[in-house]
Amino acid sequence: MIEILSGAENMLKDYQNLLKAEEGMGPFFRLYAWEEPTVSIGFFQKERSFPVALVRRPTGGGALLHGWDLSFSVADLKERWGKRYKDVYLSFMSCLKEHFEDLGITLEISRYIGSYDDYFCFYYPTFGELTYRGKKIVACAMRVLRNSFLLHGSLFLRFDYELAQRITGIPREILRDRLISFEELGIGHKEVLDVIDDFLASIGLCKASDVA
Repeated sequence: MIEILSGAENMLKDYQNLLKAEEGMGPFFRLYAWEEPTVSIGFFQKERSFPVALVRRPTGGGALLHGWDLSFSVADLKERWGKRYKDVYLSFMSCLKEHFEDLGITLEISRYIGSYDDYFCFYYPTFGELTYRGKKIVACAMRVLRNSFLLHGSLFLRFDYELAQRITGIPREILRDRLISFEELGIGHKEVLDVIDDFLASIGLCKASDVA
């Protein structure tokens, strides 16, 4: 089940799941889309003005434009995935990577842990994100509490580079140089959803239809 909600509703549900996970409930998994083009900004970023909706994520990282992506969130206890945030990233994203490679593509997990000055996350793959030939294809960000974590991910199903340029001010040539969509690799929406279904079954997480 894919939920299609506003940015504010999506982020509220994710944050509530994080708080419930901290209390020992869960795990919680959501698969969702955005009802309109939306810029989500990281928890510590300053707001900027955009010609589309703006929402603050409970996770960190840089700003991300949504509207053509399929997003997911996982809220669970750290002990299931690893004590350190790096362990959580690598445990989850390595498994996701393996499932996508069943489609015949070779992906890499970014190991970059340094800082970057750009407002948008498109510019550099950061730790745990999936890339194809150096271009970001799955973005992710995390929030960690004492016992639990919230992991956000966005799979670039397709990408409207012209519209993204008008919204973000980033030239489409730069966007094309920094990211790529599954559509551009000849992988359709149904194939991506089938991969996610197999992935969920392999790790035993409940689907969005099974959680509050």
